[in-house]
Amino acid sequence: MTSPKASIKIRRRVEWAETDASGHYHFSSIFRWFEEAEHALWNSLGVSISIVTAIPRVHVEVDYKERLWFDQEIDLLLKVERIGRSSCQFSFTVLTLTGQVAVSGSYTVVYAPDPTSKSEPWPTEILESVNSGIARSSQP
Repeated sequence: MTSPKASIKIRRRVEWAETDASGHYHFSSIFRWFEEAEHALWNSLGVSISIVTAIPRVHVEVDYKERLWFDQEIDLLLKVERIGRSSCQFSFTVLTLTGQVAVSGSYTVVYAPDPTSKSEPWPTEILESVNSGIARSSQP
């Protein structure tokens, strides 16, 4: 199997609702950010966004390195690191505009279109899309 190359970069600002009382981003904001990037990646690959209802998260790791502040511009980078029979591992990085890594981590999803059953192999068209190497940047 070829090495997956699908990735995306999104520029955004830290929103007020994503901060805590100290004024910097709340730790839980990261989960919404990597899902935002993931949805943009699926769209850029031509995969229906309805895929998200069939890919529960099964593992997440996050390293918080730097604070980010309200209204600060950041870049979200998301990359498919590995896609297996029924799982997909993503890596993500949040960068300041000066290139400083603020957050990094990874997470794994499994393809489970039937919520009452176990995981299933990825459909061929999704494997082909992920392995195609399509990359795109997106800015709101």
